Amino acid sequence: MSEISRKQFLAALGVVALGSAVPVASLAGGVRPELFTTSPNDLEAQASEADKLTMAEALAAMKVAGYEISEEDLTKILGDLNDQRSWYAEVRAEANDERLAPGSVWRMVEADEADATKGRVSLRTRKVDVKRPSRDEDVAFLSVVELAHLLKTRQVTSVQLTEIFLDRLKTYGPKLRCVVNLTQDRARAEAKRADERLQSREKTPLLCGIPYGVKDLFDAVGAPTTWGCRTFKDRTTDDDSDVVRLLSEQGAVLVAKLSLGALAMGDVWFEGRTESPWDPKIGSSGSSAGSASAVAAGLVLFAIGTETSGSIVSPAHNCRVTGLRPTFGRISRFGAMALCWSLDKVGPICRDAEDCAAVFSALLENTGRDRSQVGKGFVYESATDLSKMRLGFLVNREQDLDKPLPDLPYLAMLKKLGISPKPIYLPPAPNGLYAILFAECGAAFDHFTRSGAAEDLESYSTWPDTFRQARLIPAMDLIQADRVRVKLAEEYSKRLAGFDAIIAPDRLYPRVYALNVTGHPQMSIPWGVDDRGQARSFSLIGPAYSEGSLLRVAYEMQMRGGYLKLRPDMKQWA
Repeated sequence: MSEISRKQFLAALGVVALGSAVPVASLAGGVRPELFTTSPNDLEAQASEADKLTMAEALAAMKVAGYEISEEDLTKILGDLNDQRSWYAEVRAEANDERLAPGSVWRMVEADEADATKGRVSLRTRKVDVKRPSRDEDVAFLSVVELAHLLKTRQVTSVQLTEIFLDRLKTYGPKLRCVVNLTQDRARAEAKRADERLQSREKTPLLCGIPYGVKDLFDAVGAPTTWGCRTFKDRTTDDDSDVVRLLSEQGAVLVAKLSLGALAMGDVWFEGRTESPWDPKIGSSGSSAGSASAVAAGLVLFAIGTETSGSIVSPAHNCRVTGLRPTFGRISRFGAMALCWSLDKVGPICRDAEDCAAVFSALLENTGRDRSQVGKGFVYESATDLSKMRLGFLVNREQDLDKPLPDLPYLAMLKKLGISPKPIYLPPAPNGLYAILFAECGAAFDHFTRSGAAEDLESYSTWPDTFRQARLIPAMDLIQADRVRVKLAEEYSKRLAGFDAIIAPDRLYPRVYALNVTGHPQMSIPWGVDDRGQARSFSLIGPAYSEGSLLRVAYEMQMRGGYLKLRPDMKQWA
């Protein structure tokens, strides 16, 4: 095998920028030829003359990258550019493995800070003394905590609950288009095991016997994982995702795989748009569309969603349920479809914040199968004195910091308690940071796009255009975006410090992507309707790993708000 030239080696480093970081030590002794399965000369020979870049094409490519170059300088590197193009095919073939994550891992800037909880996971929910409602419809709209009480006091069995929810999924799921596949056999087997645990003398987890659903991008043995795309409607697996495995170990009962917008965008999948059970005119929003819709409709007690940029908080708003997008790296994503490795997050969608706390605490085990996961503790205890919490209110413009807070109903409720949140401003993220999302999702679905399968999405998804567009993101500018990302994360960390929770209107657009980029947590809490009868909500954000505080504030505000018992009229969906 021939030695690679210095010029070709330096050109190769330009390609490396889009992949894993190369340790400096590995470069110190020069290039090891055995790393290359084909010599540069052989690669050059493989490229036909017709396939080689012309001067005009190379100049156009440089223009797209925003770089000016003379024809003389371009002539010097044109041959090397053609060599580089020949290298990519082999790498693409090796990367065609959906569970292969990049070597570069986004890590919260606060990841190494001292953990006040010392890794302890503690959950203390309110005490309830509820009686089983006579109607199954009323049973379906109880909270996780209330149903856990019914199970432990043997007023109902998990087998009975499972049949109630399977019946509701069959009745309402097709019209809401929130269910991709039922997991009936698995659910009945898990419910039977849960009842055996509940009837034993052992102390059982809070979620034992509780029926739930997962967004259909989590692998679960016994049902396809379609990713919302007809191309994968028969895709099966022989291993549970970490989320499903952990919930199964807790005794929870998986009853359904729930819809998501195709490849985790929006609320339209291959069977159509997922609906909000509250309002058939608006849809569920996405991409955790089915998770939010099913919880709102009383088809599952809780559901698991994912978010890359708004995919939990947006459907939670439209469906008037409570969604928690945790700090990046809190919950393992192993066995879940990767859209953007450095942005994807897993979180619960429930009817109230305390249920979110219960589900979140069950998923915090560091499984060792997701390299981005950071082990931190979590403490939640019901009953919070809001006057002792350090609350903020997010303003859209820096000049609004000295202005009075707006007249909003949830702020009015705090005002009656003598609480006035302190204004805080977070600067916007540069638009160039979208390169991170586009490049990673383009890489994740490169084989899908090249195979022609992306054509399946053309009529109901903008992903194909995004994947194609991502090809023209310059590698060096992607690295610059990653550097600026650290700067933004450090700035947000500094400004969020000192607050337990910060209140913001609605879903917090346009800061949703910025907060996903930095990795800080966000919640969406329903708050009735506005003057036009449309869903109203507010968000809570906070420092990294502050989920315990966010959930405590959210639940206390929910208890005082009076909206927890509201539910949609399901007759329109029967």
